[in-house]
Amino acid sequence: MAQATQNVLVKLTVDGVPVEGSVALPVGRAPVRVLLPVLQGLTDAVVNVAEQMVAAEGEKVSCTKGCDACCRQMVPIAPAEAFGLAAYLDRLPGGEVAGFLERFDQAVETLEEKGLLEKLRRRHKLSEGEMKEVDRAYFAAGIACPFLVEGACAIHEIRPLVCREFLVTSPAKYCADPGSGKVKQVALGAKVSRALMGGEWLPLVLAREYVAKHKEAELKDAREALLGMLKQL
Repeated sequence: MAQATQNVLVKLTVDGVPVEGSVALPVGRAPVRVLLPVLQGLTDAVVNVAEQMVAAEGEKVSCTKGCDACCRQMVPIAPAEAFGLAAYLDRLPGGEVAGFLERFDQAVETLEEKGLLEKLRRRHKLSEGEMKEVDRAYFAAGIACPFLVEGACAIHEIRPLVCREFLVTSPAKYCADPGSGKVKQVALGAKVSRALMGGEWLPLVLAREYVAKHKEAELKDAREALLGMLKQL
């Protein structure tokens, strides 16, 4: 029997612009990942407001298909997103999923070769300075996101929240050196990714490892959980 759902009105003001809509959420206990489609749509709405403000100032977002430097940075995701990606992979045909799993394995192998794997596993014990060093070393190692295929995101519709939130107006060539100080990132009126993470995150490349070692968290009430996240924005 299908789980009952309830319509929830989502209302948010971003940089003075009202954002609202009605979403369907399950009634009763449900995994946290049921909120992902809602949070992805909300993030897109926040980004849309930011893009309008950028355009009003005479600038333009320079991110385009094929510009994949940001897909080689360490991508932090929430545990719920790790389980969401695992569920996505489980739905794929064997032949299609094999390529993604191979790229995950290659990324982990490279992390180990570069001495970064254990540092990422104990990331919560690193200082802010140490984490920045790991970020720089990660990018320098050229480790591409496992979902980067021929210069494009293979999971664009369900891509992580931080990926949706990262936009720049500076020339794409500067993204090849994120530490240069020349990358001009678009400021957002709200960071939905932070509300979802709640201080707990993991590198996308370790998503499979995380899912294998952890039990998926559940919500007692999806509506209350969503409204609680909105209050953090």
